[in-house]
Amino acid sequence: MHRYILTFVLLLALAACSSSGGGDGESAGTSTGAGSSADASAPADASDAGSTGPAGEASAACTEAFAPIAEMNLESTSDLGDLAEVEATVENCESIDDWIAGAEAAVGDDVNPSTARLLLGIRCNDPGLSNTPICQELANS
Repeated sequence: MHRYILTFVLLLALAACSSSGGGDGESAGTSTGAGSSADASAPADASDAGSTGPAGEASAACTEAFAPIAEMNLESTSDLGDLAEVEATVENCESIDDWIAGAEAAVGDDVNPSTARLLLGIRCNDPGLSNTPICQELANS
């Protein structure tokens, strides 16, 4: 129980930090504007994904996994913290960038890559998810 509360508080704090800057979401330290540290960790996905945002478009499997979440009309990424439906997204999305693109489409808001990595890292502590592509990507980064 305490783990979920701590997770929620951390996600809420990260979401607040990522949205408090205003503007278009660029922060000091990103010299390419739309780029992010997550882009460098998955070069194959970045080249496939187009340039509609930091993560591009989600794969069909990832979009389908996020469909139930999209119907919930969530307002921010931090709302994903305790949802059981997130497990299916970790299982079906091909990479962290794919997951971020799916989350952005489902939530309708930009997803901070650091927030996504934190949320996914917590989910990857589940032994049933540890062999998924996302969890292996996190483990190797």
